[in-house]
This record gives sequence, structure tokens and C-alpha cells, in this order.
Amino acid sequence: MTANIITIAGHNVVPVSMDQAIAHYLQRKRLRGAALNTLVAYGGDLHDFAAFAELQGVGLIGLLGEHLVDRWLDMLGHRGLSLRTQGRKLVVLRQLVRHAQREGWLQHDPTKDCGVRFNTLPVIAPELAPLLAMLDQVPVATAQDLRDRAMFRLALDGALRIGDVIGLDVQQPVMRARHSVDLQRREIHTVGKGGKPACVPINQRTVQWLEAWLAVRADVARGGEPAMFVSNRGTRITRQQAHNRIKYWGAQFGLPGLHFQLLRHRRVGDVVETLGLEAGQHLARHAKKSTTANVYGAQAAAVVRHVLREHADLDAPRARVGGV
Repeated sequence: MTANIITIAGHNVVPVSMDQAIAHYLQRKRLRGAALNTLVAYGGDLHDFAAFAELQGVGLIGLLGEHLVDRWLDMLGHRGLSLRTQGRKLVVLRQLVRHAQREGWLQHDPTKDCGVRFNTLPVIAPELAPLLAMLDQVPVATAQDLRDRAMFRLALDGALRIGDVIGLDVQQPVMRARHSVDLQRREIHTVGKGGKPACVPINQRTVQWLEAWLAVRADVARGGEPAMFVSNRGTRITRQQAHNRIKYWGAQFGLPGLHFQLLRHRRVGDVVETLGLEAGQHLARHAKKSTTANVYGAQAAAVVRHVLREHADLDAPRARVGGV
């Protein structure tokens, strides 16, 4: 992309349009393994900002200013978007700005003093006991019941995102699918964010529930359909259908508003509380420990304090070797 300098209204800028910058940034994200859903979401946020900037007469990324970003945030508020959503969109814009600075298209940071203040509330997931009780109460009268029960149990045990769940395929005899479950080894094989392969353990009961579903899956699935979990039409279950099913069963058993992310949150949280942050990071498949720490840091700190009290008491070693 050209790096020639031009002068506009007394400002020396690189003639790179907002659309060109966004396309270049998303292409870089794609080459580095960003998921399709991530690219679509980021692209939507950034093109929304670019359209707003165009209406304000700003078409080049080098001409972005703080007042423009502030007005955009004001406009988002007038649209009725929550502060959390505004904050998320601002984070995406900041990533584009960092990219533009590295490429030399932008010499300043127009987002530096722009902010969205909101109280970050912790994600409150149901405790493990009522979740397991709900799963135990899902009936087994129909193939749909068996599918739902296995799908929820697998999501909880493996701390899977909904995209992981609906993306699973039935394992083929001759080769292992990238998104599949190895029933003999009791492992989920999937590809997480960034295209990094992951292997997650599950327990024997989860395997048994999955086997019960697979025993009737052929009666529902269309011929040649690779998906592990299929809808009543015999094709891969969609994200919305899976959301509707867990919401339905949650409402039936006293857990209104239940969704897959809460299953994941509870499972990872329990592992952090039991084994610490590193084990939780492995199960959550976060590339950076800081990501896990941002959500589960308080729980991990409590684990460390407990271990210190139990196994590293100041007086315990001296007591073992002859007293104080």
C-alpha cells in the first residue's frame, strides 16, 4: 500500500482510506488465524465507524481525531447501545488505530483520551449442583432429548463455546476430524480462537451420554451429514437452535436465562477454584494467562491463599524439625 505523503488542510497524511485500512487490518487478522465470526464482528464495527467518519467528511485514516471518535461514541449512545457495547466497539477501533500506527498511516492516537465508563459486573453462572441436577432431569424419551442432554453435558464438561459444540463432527474410522470427540480416549478435539488445535478431556459419564445420542443419531441425520449434533431436519444444528434448546430446558428446571457461556464459565471457574489459574487457562484454551486472570483472577488468588495456608505455613517446617 502506498506510503506517499500528501497535504490536506495543512496536515501531512498518508493517502490510505478508512476502507483500505480496515481491509488491510482484517486481512492481517485472518492470516494470523482469527475466526470467521471474529472477522465479521470486527468488520461490522469498523465499517460502521468508517461510515460515520465519511458523513463527517473524514475519509482518510490519517485524519482521524479525538473529537470525531467522541462524536461517534455519542451517536452510539443516542442509538440506545449499552455502555458495554460502546466499550467493546471502542476496543475494536483502538486495535485498528494501533495497526495504522504500526503501518505508518497514523501519527497520533485519536482514541487515547476517549473512554466509556461502566461498572464491570461479574458473570454470575449457576452453581454446579443445580446445573448437574438440570441435566439429570432432561428426559430420554426422544432422540431430541438425548441430543440435548449429551450436547449440554459435553459443553459443560469440556467448557466449550457454543461454536465449538455445533462445529463438532462425527469421528470417521480412517481419520480424525479436526472438530470431533474421541470416545475411547475421552477427549474433545477442536480448534480454538486463532486456529490453534486444542484437546480437552471429558469423563466417562459424558461419554456414556454421548454414546446414547449417537445410537439414535442415524435415525435423525441426513445421509452424509458429518455433524455430531443435528436438528430435527437432519442437518447441523444452528447456533440459534442450540441457544433455544438450552434456554428452554433452563426455564423448565428453574434456571431462566441459561446459555452456553454460563456452562463454560461455571466449569472453568470450578477448575480455577480447585486447581488454580494455569489449569483453568488450559481448559478455557486462552492463549494468554492474562485473559483467564481478568475473569477468574479472584478465584485463582483464593486458591493460592488456601494452598499457602495448608502447605506453606510459616511455623510448620520448624515444627517438623524440632519445634519453634
